[in-house]
Amino acid sequence: MCAAQLDEIPEENEPAEKKSGSSGNLVPALIAIVLAPALTVGMMYFIINLNKPQETIKPQITEGGQPLNMEPSGEEKFYELSQLITNLGGPIKSRYINLDLKLEGLAGDFEKILEMNEHRIRDKALSIMGGYSYEDAQLDGFQERVRVDLTKGFSSVLRKYRDGESDLIRQIYFMQFVVQ
Repeated sequence: MCAAQLDEIPEENEPAEKKSGSSGNLVPALIAIVLAPALTVGMMYFIINLNKPQETIKPQITEGGQPLNMEPSGEEKFYELSQLITNLGGPIKSRYINLDLKLEGLAGDFEKILEMNEHRIRDKALSIMGGYSYEDAQLDGFQERVRVDLTKGFSSVLRKYRDGESDLIRQIYFMQFVVQ
């Protein structure tokens, strides 16, 4: 072989260098191809779990170790609240209002709940009634105003016994309504 031919013969080390150089470029590409979908799936799983709503467990309301039945029974239940007497507000303190109420609800333990909270309900009713003046009592629609105010007041007092947005007390009936 002549010297010109020797220059054209590839050395045995050259193909190895070319092979190692080309496989060296494939390893990062293969790693990126495998890791990119794995990272995407991992991030999606993390984001979905982060935004997933928490399961809410209704707290069980108990009294004396016995759980109260807050589910609507479908049957109307009544509780009487009598002798709500207080002075009307204003400069003349000799005027008073006297109410007897019948409260209606559907909860399974409606009477028991109201009996346990009667002191709170009475206090709220008396504070609402004491805020009216004799002039308020002379206006048309006063009785309906008292009914609405008592419903709102009782709803705030019995808030922890509510099932969703519905109030425990559905209706208030006046058994006696005296303003003197």
